Amino acid sequence: MTVQQAYRIFDVTSDITKIELKKRYRQLMHMVHPDAALNRDKSDKENVYKYSAYEINEAFTVLSNQTVQESLDSNYRYDYKYSEYNEKYYGTDQENEEYDFTAPENEHAFCQRNVYHYAEDYNGNNIGRFRVARGRYMWTLEEDFKLFLRSIYECSEELLNSIDEGAGKKRDTEHRIRYQAELAYLLAQQFTATSETLESILTSIDDAANVFYIGAMLEMSPESGLIKAGMKLFPAGIKKHRLYLMTRSGKEAGYISFKDDRLYYVLIPILEQKRAMVKIEVSSKQDRHNTMRDKKYKNIDLWVKIGNDATFPENINMRIEDLLNRYRESK
Repeated sequence: MTVQQAYRIFDVTSDITKIELKKRYRQLMHMVHPDAALNRDKSDKENVYKYSAYEINEAFTVLSNQTVQESLDSNYRYDYKYSEYNEKYYGTDQENEEYDFTAPENEHAFCQRNVYHYAEDYNGNNIGRFRVARGRYMWTLEEDFKLFLRSIYECSEELLNSIDEGAGKKRDTEHRIRYQAELAYLLAQQFTATSETLESILTSIDDAANVFYIGAMLEMSPESGLIKAGMKLFPAGIKKHRLYLMTRSGKEAGYISFKDDRLYYVLIPILEQKRAMVKIEVSSKQDRHNTMRDKKYKNIDLWVKIGNDATFPENINMRIEDLLNRYRESK
């Protein structure tokens, strides 16, 4: 790609500054993002860009190197470490906050979080991430879920670090991990509209009754005994954010594993808040190899009926504060 072609794709002139170039790149990538395209009104022609993400990435590479007078041939490959690339082409976090990012916010969330997008080279290879915003932004499908979890992990780490620094001591790693896992789970709930999100990632089989079907797996317990196709299973309770099941006779069957990781943070909180009813059966179709190391699995059919209450649990901030106090007082 020539420099002239790159300027045409970006629809800018040769006097564009480095910061302006980065802002323009983020705007264009937002316009061609797959999730943005899915959520866009089909009649909205104004925000449909005529060039692909591949072309935009390649043009950005050409123009970025042009600003530092470096040549680029068709076999060029990046050999920068992520941190070097991120600083060179996307600037500091303060500069990243100039990006015009919009999403619903939970003004009552315990803390702010970073929002990230992936950075790609001109071949479409993932070479890192860059921050596009910081605030109390809710997670939407436009934001990659793994990056969302990373932002939540960072929040939990920041909160625990502030306590450790204030106390002037460093706690045992295993001890800290237990607190951090629970803290991250609570923080994730504050940035996830559970009922609304569930409706976005699953297809309702009965809109009037608000019923969803989920293909899941039963991770069997050693004491589960014979679990066969068509058998009905029942909730036995939720422990450590896992839904445990039992047979009709009350025998422990194991707990549910989801193929979609988002459901651990979307569906499980709904079940914990007792805002849903479930129906569970062992699937008639099972995988030939349903073992992994010493664990055994069964495919199950899960139907979920969601209640109408889609508000945030009011006590989440109190639970976070209580957890932090317990961590502060622990040894």
